[in-house]
Amino acid sequence: MLVIPKTVRLDVAIPEAHQKVFTTLLRVNAEKGLNTTLRVAGGWIRDMLLGLYSNDIDIAIESHSSTLISGERFASEVSAFEAVESGQARTVGVIRVNPALSKHIETATVCVCGIPVEFCALRADEYCENSRIPQVRPATPLGDALRRDFTINALFYNLNTNMVEDYTTGLEDLRERIIRCPLSPRETFHDDPLRLLRGVRFIGQLGKLNFCLHSSILECVDDELLDKLCQKVSRERVGKEFTKMMTAPLPERCVEVLFEMRLLQKYLLAEVYMKQLPGKKKFSSEIERIEYLLEKESDGQVSLAIVVELNTIVSPLFSNPSSLLFVEERERLMAMMFELIIPFYRGATPLDVEKRLYALCINGLKLPLHTFHCIQGMVNCYNVLRSHRLSITDLQQCVVQDSTKLIIFEALGHLNNASVISNAFNIVLYTFLILEEHMNLLHATGEPEGIMDFYIPLWRRIKAQQGLLDAYRLQLPVKGSDLRTIEGIKTSDIGALLMDIRKKVVLNSSITREEIIDWLKGVGASNPKD
Repeated sequence: MLVIPKTVRLDVAIPEAHQKVFTTLLRVNAEKGLNTTLRVAGGWIRDMLLGLYSNDIDIAIESHSSTLISGERFASEVSAFEAVESGQARTVGVIRVNPALSKHIETATVCVCGIPVEFCALRADEYCENSRIPQVRPATPLGDALRRDFTINALFYNLNTNMVEDYTTGLEDLRERIIRCPLSPRETFHDDPLRLLRGVRFIGQLGKLNFCLHSSILECVDDELLDKLCQKVSRERVGKEFTKMMTAPLPERCVEVLFEMRLLQKYLLAEVYMKQLPGKKKFSSEIERIEYLLEKESDGQVSLAIVVELNTIVSPLFSNPSSLLFVEERERLMAMMFELIIPFYRGATPLDVEKRLYALCINGLKLPLHTFHCIQGMVNCYNVLRSHRLSITDLQQCVVQDSTKLIIFEALGHLNNASVISNAFNIVLYTFLILEEHMNLLHATGEPEGIMDFYIPLWRRIKAQQGLLDAYRLQLPVKGSDLRTIEGIKTSDIGALLMDIRKKVVLNSSITREEIIDWLKGVGASNPKD
């Protein structure tokens, strides 16, 4: 049965560069006699209707003859056309099915008027029980729309008619700011559970437009679906989606939904330990055990509640350019990860932090090594402040005590790493203030701005301590080569002595080279002779 879609005119101006692409594709279709209908699918039309810009042009091809025109065939015709028109042949990139890279559909890509365009025939997907890799068959526009993850991604812009086509409820859901599945959520996510994470990611990416998940999606998540996610989706793919969530404009909204769905506590906050190879220090790719943070400690529920509150109070500050805690998008993953895990790692030893965080970040979420190193440094920095009981009261005094400066100096040592984000200590200290000094703030109904108003004077006082925050970047009055010339100084002691000199500079920024040399001579004279 022929299904007639809802159609509307696109009432926003198409970028000139994109219109040039579309005109070229229609010319190829007509001049090569391909007899197809071309539709721009997915994200491009969604973003155009939302007033956003997208350079992600995917063309869905509907064939009207007995010969099916594949994406590769159409892209090759475009390449040949471009070679004649511009005198320059365009390479056609064919992306074959590759489950390891999460490519389950064969597509072809070619540059059209300088813009990469992806081509694929209309298709429907059929999934087997234990895999998210579909069997693909040709389909109608309706079938293609229904196999997509969400209705707002199932819209088409028909190049032949210049009309937006809606075979589901995409237009209505765009107006209502709802993320809904074309079919029942259980069927959609049962076939490909990764789509559940994509839905959460869209909340973060489109959150400033007030999008939310439809209640049917929230209600369909149960233990069976979570088990499907574990069975069908690789941790690499989960990690990639999680990274996109945490670097989205509103990552805190993603965390809220992940918590509500129990994805946070039942899947993401988990340490994954691999089996060790017999007789070797290396580990295999086989999982030995998974330890969920919520179940790892007796007060796991308390720690989880703190995570939720930190997400409400602290996380929104990371994307606010006027906030002291603002971090660039590329650094937001590390800031968010720190807030998510610090309640579970408070008080852990550096060795324990390294082992457990590696299991969570590298084995569990497949995050980059530099991300792991950054989070590790921030956790250790926090625990130094905690173990030495850094006093916020001392920081409120007109004169900051030397003992307080030395605690901060030691804590900063864990952030003296190229992998650490620029605003790391600010984030660590603010979180420390909330968790260790003002736990009651987590349960207050006041606005986060109230806590920040308390914090700003403290941060200004720390910044005013000359040489403290950049203690590990300061150029010292003496060098290691200078120490080698002083009688009694052993080569093996030079590293520790340079660290002691750095502390002296932090405590007395006006100390001179001569004073340091005199002190070093005293150290050398007191050392026992060989």
